[in-house]
Amino acid sequence: MNLKKLLRSNDFGYYEKRLCFLLFLSSIPNAFPLLQSLVNNYTPPFRCDVSSIVNKLLFPCLALKEAAKNAETFSDEQWKEHLLNLTIPYEENETGNFKRSSCTRYNVSLEYLQNLTNHSYVPSEDWFEDQTTVSCSKFHFEGVETSVVTEFGLVCDRAWLRPFFVSVYMLGLTVGVLCGGIVSDRYGRKFTFLLFTALQFIVAFATGFATTPVFYGTMLFFSGWTNLVNYGAAVLLGSEFVASEYRSFAYFVLGAGYGVGITVLGPIMYFARNWRWFMVFTGLVGIPYISYYWLIDESPLWLAAKGKDEELERVLRKVARINKQKQKSKEEIKKLLPSENDKAQSYLKAGRELVLNRTMMGRLLVAGFCWCTVSISYYVIILNANNLTGNRFVNVAISGAMEILALIVFHVIVDSFGRRKSYMTAMTGCAVGIAFSPLAATWNAHLVLVLSMFCRFTTGLGFAIVYVYHVEFFPTPTRQTVMGICSACARIGGIISPYILHAGENGETVAPCLGMAAVILLSVASNVFLPETRDQPLPQNVEDALKMKGLLPTIRCNGGKEKSDRQSVSSSINLSRAEAKL
Repeated sequence: MNLKKLLRSNDFGYYEKRLCFLLFLSSIPNAFPLLQSLVNNYTPPFRCDVSSIVNKLLFPCLALKEAAKNAETFSDEQWKEHLLNLTIPYEENETGNFKRSSCTRYNVSLEYLQNLTNHSYVPSEDWFEDQTTVSCSKFHFEGVETSVVTEFGLVCDRAWLRPFFVSVYMLGLTVGVLCGGIVSDRYGRKFTFLLFTALQFIVAFATGFATTPVFYGTMLFFSGWTNLVNYGAAVLLGSEFVASEYRSFAYFVLGAGYGVGITVLGPIMYFARNWRWFMVFTGLVGIPYISYYWLIDESPLWLAAKGKDEELERVLRKVARINKQKQKSKEEIKKLLPSENDKAQSYLKAGRELVLNRTMMGRLLVAGFCWCTVSISYYVIILNANNLTGNRFVNVAISGAMEILALIVFHVIVDSFGRRKSYMTAMTGCAVGIAFSPLAATWNAHLVLVLSMFCRFTTGLGFAIVYVYHVEFFPTPTRQTVMGICSACARIGGIISPYILHAGENGETVAPCLGMAAVILLSVASNVFLPETRDQPLPQNVEDALKMKGLLPTIRCNGGKEKSDRQSVSSSINLSRAEAKL
């Protein structure tokens, strides 16, 4: 008998179904802060703002229009274009076409231009070649969108702030990884979930009132810090309430909610064209979640571990009433809790053997490298939605659909096809798609869109696989520590990803794409050294882990089998899934 059987009258009672539905709804807004850079960092086409010069010259030019030799064909708009040509140079882009420079203008004075226009002078090519240029101090952005980029002028010499802000957000996620588990274990799953859900919405609301880049960057850090912890607490609440055979479903509904959040983000972006309104809306979305204070209960397993008997009895009584079952006693639950001394000794022994064994350390290095690679690929692709052809709002919605599809395919193939083969196949497809993207751009822009969505699907699938696969060949006492290390590697990948994306903004995409593809293929090749874990029991100690054969040479060490609670381990794995994903 286990705790999940004590809490249900059938395999999946009404209480558990209601809980999963509530957690599904709670994970939808988690996508909004994670992808806020699609709104806040949106960079429309821009050029130097020379309106002060053009407006002063345009009306005198129009007054002299009748005296010009080409007055019958030189329209008002053509005069404006003529004046822009005298102030902003043309530059050749990577495709060989010419467009107005985005960051420079001709170093000519207003008086000089007035003299030219008064005589209806059309400069020759030599005139343009002889002119020097200066950097722009003000910019004109096309379109109706207002973003952090357009408001604070984060282009040209200040363009480095765009990837820097994304990395600041990722750094906040890293802090969330470090503190989330500690807060949850100390103060409870429900308290952590409610506190950081509230902070997530409060920080988002406050970000909408940022007045300086420094203020905005500070709020981004806190946004990342609060965005992760509530999701991890939700994973623990789901995994510690439902039966073991339904744990994967509890994680699926949370992941599906996140995918739905990305899908609905597209229409939200369409209607909220001002980044401040988007952040305020993200904050106000949290109002309905106030009801979770009464709808969500504390985990009985945590209550039993902390000796909170009265609260435990209240929760058990509520679950029994809703599921129409007989209430179980707290003594039955406490018998399920492992001895803290035995658990600590198991952790110390397995940890020492893990560090001293070269085979296990090799597996850890491969796993960490793969997590970092998947994270880089995932964020580069998902944050590139604004740069793809077509409607950027539709692109974001399709990206969310790819996330949901990846989760569905994962649950279909991972047990039948195997973990290792599934990961290697998915990420090989991703590498091929990324490598061919620059070539596809020379043929058809829509083909690049198709390849990007395919890569979006494969990275989502790869993420789902590593959550499960790369912890199944480590011993139980160190599995949560290994997941923490892998999650830290994923955070490093998240911090790096915006700089890779920024490197391709100037049109030079060949080197970044080929470099990413090479790194992904290297991570795929490294997995041949890892064992296949499908249909194999989870190893309880290092000796059991070494029996799982891979291509890495096996170097054995002494160690006996330790007792473990496999269900408790699954809860830790589910928490680490959330930490790495967000």
